[in-house]
Amino acid sequence: MIQFFRKIRLKLLQQNPPERTRSVRAGQFSKYLLYAIGEIILVVIGILIALQINNWNENQKKKGQLRQYRNNLVTELNIDLETLDSLNQLRISHEGNIKNYIAYYNQEELNITMLRQKKDSVIYSINSFNKSSFTLDELGTTGDIILFSEAEKRAIAKLKNTHEIYQYYERITVDGVVNFVQDYVTVTDSFYENKVSAKQHKSVEDWQLNVNSDQYRLFHNQLYSVTVLYDFQKNIVYPAIRRDTKALLTILEENLKSDHD
Repeated sequence: MIQFFRKIRLKLLQQNPPERTRSVRAGQFSKYLLYAIGEIILVVIGILIALQINNWNENQKKKGQLRQYRNNLVTELNIDLETLDSLNQLRISHEGNIKNYIAYYNQEELNITMLRQKKDSVIYSINSFNKSSFTLDELGTTGDIILFSEAEKRAIAKLKNTHEIYQYYERITVDGVVNFVQDYVTVTDSFYENKVSAKQHKSVEDWQLNVNSDQYRLFHNQLYSVTVLYDFQKNIVYPAIRRDTKALLTILEENLKSDHD
């Protein structure tokens, strides 16, 4: 466009060339000055157009980057919700084994052989939630959080805060369970307990036939610590993470839908 205007100006100059003599008449000087001003205006217009195009390109680039961030977050947050569901299903199954053992142990009349069978059927996990939404961390590192709307920023900050607080306390609780497990392991024969060997060490032989043994006490301590962990995850940790994950997910999906409309 600037070339188009310049061609018009050159054509006018060729038709009315300014006379450069020692005695330039006022009218001719005014005409030359007008041409000079025209050149300046053309340059300014060119600069403004270039800036406008550059700003448009930058805005389009930022919009594309924001859209990609939103898509990544939606994918990752949905994976987090699936992970929470899987952990919850595991917890329900393992919690059932523990409750079944405790219910039998609390009976007035105990059959030690049956108690041992119940004990051997107890299976549990001490998993903790690990998020897949790594884009949340990337936004903090790159500073690209500024691309998001205010509602998204608030939802992102809230979810990150929930992750940090509850995962910290969950990790402490898991460490406590591990300590109780270690106490139990040190007074048992791991080879025999895990069926690596059919022989049991003499120092702990047949302790499972004595419900008053130290090993049963330590076994019960670890089961109790596991139930505390499960209750904490079920009632506090995972509901809070799920709530704030869904809240952010809803906002992101609405904004992505608006982008396509």
